[in-house]
Amino acid sequence: MGIAIGLDFGTTNTIVTYEDVGGKLKTYKQNGSPLIPSAIYFKTRDDYVIGQKALSMSGKNFAGLVVGFKTKLNENAVPYDLTLEDGSAYRIVPKVAVKLFLNKLLGQVQEYLLKKRIADATIDRAVITVPTKFNDRANNAIKTAAASAMSLSTRQIKLVYEPTAAAVAAYDEDNLDATRLLIYDFGGGTFDVSLMQRDKGVFQQIKTDGDPKCGGDLLTSILAKNLLEWANDEYGTNFPWELDDFDEDFNHISEDKYKANISAIINEANAAKIDLSEETETTVTFPFWTSNDDSENYVVDVSRKDFEGMIRDKINHTAQITRRVVDSAEAKSIGGIDKIIIAGGSGQIPMIRSVLAAKLGDLPINRSDDVSTLISRGAAILAKDIETLEKVTAQKTTVQLGIASTAGMSFGTFETIIDEGLALPCENSCDFRLMEDGQRRLNIAYYERDIKNYPSARRIDDEGITQVDKLEVELPAGLRKADTVVKVTFAVQKDSSLELSAKVLHGDGQTVSDDKITVNKTSDLF
Repeated sequence: MGIAIGLDFGTTNTIVTYEDVGGKLKTYKQNGSPLIPSAIYFKTRDDYVIGQKALSMSGKNFAGLVVGFKTKLNENAVPYDLTLEDGSAYRIVPKVAVKLFLNKLLGQVQEYLLKKRIADATIDRAVITVPTKFNDRANNAIKTAAASAMSLSTRQIKLVYEPTAAAVAAYDEDNLDATRLLIYDFGGGTFDVSLMQRDKGVFQQIKTDGDPKCGGDLLTSILAKNLLEWANDEYGTNFPWELDDFDEDFNHISEDKYKANISAIINEANAAKIDLSEETETTVTFPFWTSNDDSENYVVDVSRKDFEGMIRDKINHTAQITRRVVDSAEAKSIGGIDKIIIAGGSGQIPMIRSVLAAKLGDLPINRSDDVSTLISRGAAILAKDIETLEKVTAQKTTVQLGIASTAGMSFGTFETIIDEGLALPCENSCDFRLMEDGQRRLNIAYYERDIKNYPSARRIDDEGITQVDKLEVELPAGLRKADTVVKVTFAVQKDSSLELSAKVLHGDGQTVSDDKITVNKTSDLF
């Protein structure tokens, strides 16, 4: 048997953990750090670098840098429009960016393991962690990209929710007597909080909540916006934060130099956020183009107190969501919570502990010595015996899955197919009618509803309801509109991935044909 890895593919950083010859967990390091920036820099279409090297090289051509592609998988994102070093244009969609990033990273990990001459060093299985609020399209893109990068089948790769992996690592490291853990997972792109119970060796997901838009990158952007405002005040410029508000003629600077300013500010804001987790004050320095011909080196001191004042509302928001889980009926049904485990890179921010203590009273808070790698280590533990993973984890659906109603006054309203909070695996079916005789294809859009954060969302265009993907159901010839029903089954697997199938029935419920009906997700058709 070869090597098993745990992969925490993050919005800001990615972490890979494996087991060495002695059975100890080791984290792969790039340039001495386990935190590998989730970034790609394209020199040409076929020549690109990843990680810290990508961020460093982007200084000479910001237009060749791609970041944030994990989060963009979860939305109907437009492609990245890049300008390469030779001036040529290149367009890349987030799904392809994920594939290229993982290809390069996992290739480097495999090469490193082979050089270490670990017996059977070929990677042959992996567990990849995903946020609880990630949709099917995003999960599928990550799973297939990782399988391609390692030349594995998707059966050799399993997905697991990030809080589940954090709970597994916490038990493994601390030999906890506690059986009911609240996982506070503050990652780069998302915030998750999950109540986990370990019962007879099985890690059960009892309750989950969170905000898919409130992550560490949001905190970075808050600091970055302040840095931009201070630099504007210092040099009498008026550069906006949003590209849509930028105008070359009005701002008297090229778009490339404006983007270079924003990129430099974001990079330094992120570094300052990390520094302020350890220090009470840090100095921020970044190059700042004031015009097409003049560049200044802006320097400012930022204190932890200043930063905490900027982000307090967001930290309070995460504490309110956490309180919601603590007070839930599900928490009461298992007798409460033994301990809070803080995970995720942004979980290192010191004020989180004080805010949680104030909101949650005397609940003990346990923070790993290495918060940022906790999730990856849990994934690696699960990957060691991947065939039994589904026996030791019990996860639930975290959002509602459905379609748009086509009936009369209800047209355009969200119609639930898979409810939130169901134990995995689960499935349900929905019937569709043909629009005309002889129809050979049925197109179906499906959606997710975040009912916890948007309880009033009803229509598919309401905030809190997002289109996940579209299905193309290929039908046999000769079907009649009047007496044909297409039954589409949505089956959420144990690892939260979605499988789809369909069959064609007569109006009396009898199957028209035993021939397999093809169901394609349109996001997979490119």
